[in-house]
Amino acid sequence: MSVITSRTGTENGRITINYEKCNACGLCVMVCKDFSLIMEDGRLKVSDRPLFGCLGCGQCVAVCPHDAIMVEGRTLSSADFEVLKSDNLPDYASLYQLLLNRRSIRDFKDKPVPRELTEKILAMAVTAPMGLPPSDVGVMVLEGKEKVRQFSFDFIDMLKKARWMASPAALKLMRPFIGKENYLMFKTFVTPMVNFFAETREKEENYLLYDAPLAIVFYGNLSDPADPYIAATYATLAAESLGLGACMIGSIGPFLKNMGSDFKKKYHLPPRMRDSITVVIGYPRIKYRKTIGRSFERVYYA
Repeated sequence: MSVITSRTGTENGRITINYEKCNACGLCVMVCKDFSLIMEDGRLKVSDRPLFGCLGCGQCVAVCPHDAIMVEGRTLSSADFEVLKSDNLPDYASLYQLLLNRRSIRDFKDKPVPRELTEKILAMAVTAPMGLPPSDVGVMVLEGKEKVRQFSFDFIDMLKKARWMASPAALKLMRPFIGKENYLMFKTFVTPMVNFFAETREKEENYLLYDAPLAIVFYGNLSDPADPYIAATYATLAAESLGLGACMIGSIGPFLKNMGSDFKKKYHLPPRMRDSITVVIGYPRIKYRKTIGRSFERVYYA
């Protein structure tokens, strides 16, 4: 029995070995951290005592120099494996410059993002590493400023109904249960944010998703909590490489994790969706001329 995901249940990957091609080099055994593959009497075998059962990571197929092994199942097929290309890869300097150039863009031209570019962004985002294969990250795409605006206003209308939860009186009652740090976070950020969204919504102003021409919601089901965020990060870098600007919006996910059943139903989101992050994308209206230095809280070598 393998590890459960929303897409595969407890299905195992199916490993097949072509012994006419296999020279028992052992590379596949070395990279299989599930111990699904073993060498026995100088011959490669599929173990009957793996750690979990083949997860379908495909590492063994990717490393085999003789195309002697294949993994199928858990969404994988032979068509999913391609030969790596090592030419024209960006060097450290060019990749670093791309990262330095990236800014969080919230001011967009009134210009749609072509479907072709959206698909390129998703093609890069889906390459993101995942905690457990296959990816359990779902993606909802909102194309066009009007769809983005409607989503924003529907979300804010939902928040307005629960606005009392962020009121000073409610926070005072909850303080002993949520702790000082969470109390201060609500008082200094969440409550002012909810109030601001509600007030600007009345003026038909969209400060939630900034009337972007494209918004993409990455959400997790049974996935590692980090998976949607990593995919979203890849999406922002893909947008930057295509001459677009992007910004990750973190104010939606925490609310949808615990409320909004009608809202989620309207937008065909899972009723029990876990962590999620929204990325707004479009053509930058303002040109940035300087990068901004950043730092970690600390770096030390233990």
